[in-house]
This record gives sequence, structure tokens and C-alpha cells, in this order.
Amino acid sequence: MTSNINGQEKSLWQKFIEGEPIDTSKLKPEVLDSWQRCKGKVNPRKGKNYDIWSAKDVERIKLKYRELIEIAVPAMDNFYNFVKGSGFSITLEAVENNDHFVLEAIGDPSALAMHETSRAVQGSNWSEAVMGTSASAIAVYHDRPFQVHPDEHWCVCLKHCTTSSAPIHDPDTQAIIGTLTVAASYIKVQSHTLGMVVAAVDSIEKQLAVHRLAKKSEIANHFKTVVMECFSDGLIAIDEFNSVIHVNQKALDILGFKQNPIGQNIFGVLNRNFGMINRYRDLAGVINSQESVMDRFVNIQNSGGIIRCVVSTRFLESNGELLGKVLIIQQMSRAAKFVTSALGNYARFTFSDLIGQEQKFLDCIKIGIKVAKTYSNVLVLGESGTGKELFAQAIHNASSRKDQPFFAINCAAIPRDLLGSELFGYVEGAFTGAKKGGSPGKFELADGGTIFLDEIGEMPLDMQTSLLRVLEEKAVSRVGDKGAIPVDVRVIVATNRDLEKEVEIGEFRADLYYRINVVSIELPPLRDRKGDISLLIAHFVKKMAERMETKIDSIAPDVYRNCALYDWPGNVRELQNIIERAVTMVEGNTISSQLFPERLAKLSIDFPHNSEACKLRDFRKTLEHDAIQACIETCGGNMTQVAKELGISRATLYRKFKQNNTSLNH
Repeated sequence: MTSNINGQEKSLWQKFIEGEPIDTSKLKPEVLDSWQRCKGKVNPRKGKNYDIWSAKDVERIKLKYRELIEIAVPAMDNFYNFVKGSGFSITLEAVENNDHFVLEAIGDPSALAMHETSRAVQGSNWSEAVMGTSASAIAVYHDRPFQVHPDEHWCVCLKHCTTSSAPIHDPDTQAIIGTLTVAASYIKVQSHTLGMVVAAVDSIEKQLAVHRLAKKSEIANHFKTVVMECFSDGLIAIDEFNSVIHVNQKALDILGFKQNPIGQNIFGVLNRNFGMINRYRDLAGVINSQESVMDRFVNIQNSGGIIRCVVSTRFLESNGELLGKVLIIQQMSRAAKFVTSALGNYARFTFSDLIGQEQKFLDCIKIGIKVAKTYSNVLVLGESGTGKELFAQAIHNASSRKDQPFFAINCAAIPRDLLGSELFGYVEGAFTGAKKGGSPGKFELADGGTIFLDEIGEMPLDMQTSLLRVLEEKAVSRVGDKGAIPVDVRVIVATNRDLEKEVEIGEFRADLYYRINVVSIELPPLRDRKGDISLLIAHFVKKMAERMETKIDSIAPDVYRNCALYDWPGNVRELQNIIERAVTMVEGNTISSQLFPERLAKLSIDFPHNSEACKLRDFRKTLEHDAIQACIETCGGNMTQVAKELGISRATLYRKFKQNNTSLNH
């Protein structure tokens, strides 16, 4: 730009600020628009910038734009290397809420001295609203690169230089986040100066995009790591070339890997940790499968023994292209817990849940508590309904295996041809319809825990042979497989048959009988526990009432009387079912014998005039005592409530205690 032109343009600026008409064709439209916006709002005679933030605010804005500064400053240094010694300065501004704040400035000493004179320092605001027309103001306003010559600037403090500026955009939102401005004496500025600024800004924006992408990738990887570590199952992600791209700590723990195998070939990792392929053949088959695998049971052999897992796979695909797969590895013991929980087949009862005070019953509990501390096999004998499975659960929960799986199998309920695969599992192809990959049996699933075999007397002889082998060798062979899998399982069996007689007639193996009969517990029938009936009635009424959300205020004395007279062929289970029926059918708040089946409702005591009368009266007194004690327990010792539920006065209640020579046990 010639001095003549400059003088002419200066005259235009002077005329404009003084309100004189000007030839607008001699001004760039963008400059004229800016002047019109500034007129009457910005002092054109302003010799320096007075809008400067405090040091604290400067630090805040620099922290907010740290990413921009870290990427732009190296680009500014590179730019300066080309113009060094030419009187240039390069300024980075942040654009926020229509304000332009100086973040960094570099340049020749003479140029930076002019910055100090005009107060173009960190934190100074060079927006159009504050300092009028400039290259950065117009570049932001029109969102494109722009160059402003000395006489085109609004304020006199910029009349000494030409400014060239380009906006910097956020790579995600494309919003303007800053500007890069080069300033120098107009005689030093070339036509390509603005082009150099545009190139520098293009480089900054590209580096911002790369940095932002890398940051997103880092965040995504961190998020992926956090998510994968939240899983209780082991996860291993491998790419299409079988290289491990991610693994969570649970997978390392399950497989016993001491080093993180990321970046390594999965088969090389398996070879290094397990040795020969036959030690991890099942897992290799899952990895090599061209189809997704669901809940495949695999065994891996290492120096410490057998690692039992349940493995599934999920393919990673994009637009139909296979990118890799994820192995989901679950420990067999955890899978077994899930299976038992899902099937409702788990040990819920403890010895404290067993109701009874009769000595025969207490002796059984005493034996059960003692044997729970051992690893011995247990034979539980008793009639149907006496609570054999409850005892098995209590033994399991009182043992060191209480946190491990518990499986209950009724040997009479499973068809003969399925019992073997149910107990011992099977391999793929063992029979028609066998699941791909095979399936473990209950002994494998119960590894570390307890298996309860009810109605053991119904087990076929050939199956008894297989069970004996498992008990002797502590290993199980799946149906269709010759190999043996070590298992650590506590075995509790139960029967209502006379196994000694079964052995005599050849229906039960003698060697198996002696193997399972290390400790035997014979549960008494309910007819031999008449003293416990009142306790059981009170317990079942409370339990059923809570379950059905029914309010029961009292139990009629005839309930205790009739129940004590009955022989209970179905034992405790029959009593529980009858109480459940009564609670279901009751219309008021009192359980009476009228709610019982006819065989119980019509029972009564006849007192003959003979030598048996005294025995019957004593029996009635015992029943009365038990009924009162049960009510006291139900009412928590509240004697007023006990009298109300029994339908007698407090005086009568205390008189009955005196007649029976009984103390108040509450």
C-alpha cells in the first residue's frame, strides 16, 4: 500500500470519525461495516487498551484454553522462525462471549515493545466492542481470514501496523474458539502473509482434531477398562489375528496369568502358561470356533490342578467385517452358584431353623453339628417328611463349604437313562441330542461344595457302581469320556428304605453302603416327637400367616389337642401342609380344628372309668401345658395376650400353672 493511498485512507478515517461524507467505494465493505458498528461506541483516539483482566482471571482463562495453548504455541514458534528479525509479532487470542483475550504473544523485541505500549498483553480484550476495527475482530465477525492495513484500523494505537488474522475452530463443534494474528509494519507485510497465517491455523486445527481424537480414544479406553473391571466374569478381547487387545483382572485371576498378555498372541500366552495343547484343548476349541459359543464348559490343567470354567464368546464385527472376539470366562463354582440360585436349589436352612425340643431330635442336631466340621460322608435316615433335606442343608451351612455350591438330587425323580448324565455330565456326541461342547454334571458343578442325593435307595445298580468310583477316586468321568476330572465334593445321602435289608437281597451294593454310611443320622418320626408338635404348630402358623399376609390372633386349644392325638404318617411335611390349608381357609382370626381335614377335626379324647383314665388325664395335662407354653412363646411372654388367645382369664392361666406345678418359662 503506497503512502499516497495511506494518506487518502487516513483522510477517509478522519472524515468518517468527524462525521463528514466519504467515498465508501474506496473502503473494503467489511471495514466500512466495522467502522459503522464502532462509531459512537468505541473511542477512535484510544492510544492503549484499558480492558485487562486480573492475574487470577488470566490464569482461569489460560487453564480453560490449555489445550489450545499447548497446540498453538509450537505452531507459533515454527511460524516465527520464518519471520524472525522482520519486526513481526504473533498473537494467540481466546474468543469467549464476543470477547477476544490475549493468551500468548511472541515476536521481535521491537514488535513486543509496541505490544506493551498499546497494552496488548495477556488478559487484554481486543474485541471490536473494546478496541474497534482490527483483523481479528473482522475475522471473527465474518468467520474467515482477514487482513487490515494501518489506516483501516479504528483506534490510533493500531495505525502503525498491518494485522492479518484467521479464526481457529473447535474440531468437534466448529465454533470459533480463538484467533491467530500476525502484526507488522505495513512495509514489511507481503501479499502472502495472510496465506501463511491461514496455513498455520490449518495446522493448529488439524493438530487439535488429532489431539481431541487421541483424548477421546484415551477416555474410551479408560472407560472400557473401568467397565471391563466391573464385570465379575473374566473378559479377554482378541483381534482377528488372535492378539490380545484387552483383558480384565478377573480373567488373569481365573487363568492364573501372572503377566498382562496385551499385545501377545493368545495361543502363545496359553502355551507359555499351560504347556502342551492337550492341557487347554477345550479352551483352544472355543477360541478357534467360527461360531459364537454359549456357556461351553471347559477344563484347563495347570501345575496346580484343574481350572474349571464356563466360557462364552461374542464376535466383534463392523459392516460385516470380523474384527475379533471377546471371551467371557466364568469360574465353575460361580456358575454353579448361579445355577442353584436360579433353580431355587440352594441351602437355605441352618440348624437354628430346625424346630424341636424332644431329646431324640436334639441328639440328631448334635450329631449333625459335629459331623459338619468333618469331611465325612453322611447317611440321613428317616421316613418321608421328617426333614432329611433340611438336615443336609443345615450340615452344609455349618461346614467350611457353606459359601460353595449345594445341589440336591432326587434319585427317584430322574429317569434311569438320564441319571448318569445328570450326575456325571457328558461329552459332545455322547448320545443323540447331546449339547455341543458337552455339559458338566452336578458333581462337577458342586466342586468344592456339597451334593445331596435323596432316595439313594432308588438308584440303579449300574449307577451305584459309577457313584462308588467317584467316592473312591474323588474324580468323575463324563458319559462318553474315558478321562477323569478331579472333584472335591461332600456327599450326603438320604433314604427312607432299610438299606441293610436292600444289601441282603442284592438291591444295593454293600461296598457303596459302607462308603456312604460313615456317619448316620436317623430322624425320628413326628409321632415320636409329640412334645414338639405345639412348637411346630406355632411356627408354621406364624410363617404361613406372614407369607399370605393374613392376621392370625389366636390358635384354639383343640388344635393342639387334636394334633397331639394324630399319628402323622406324613410327618412334619404333613403337619406343615395342614397348617397351610388352615391359614388359607380361615375366615376370622383364629385357627381351630374345624379348619382341619376330617381325619383330624373329629378326633376327641374319651376318658374311660378304668385304670387307663389316669394316663389319659396326664396326657391331657401335658397337652394343655404344651399349648400354653407355645402361646407364651408366640406372644413373647405377654401373659395378658396369652390368656386372651387361649380364651381364659389371667387368674385361670396362673391357676393352671399352679395345678401343673409349672414355672413361667418366659
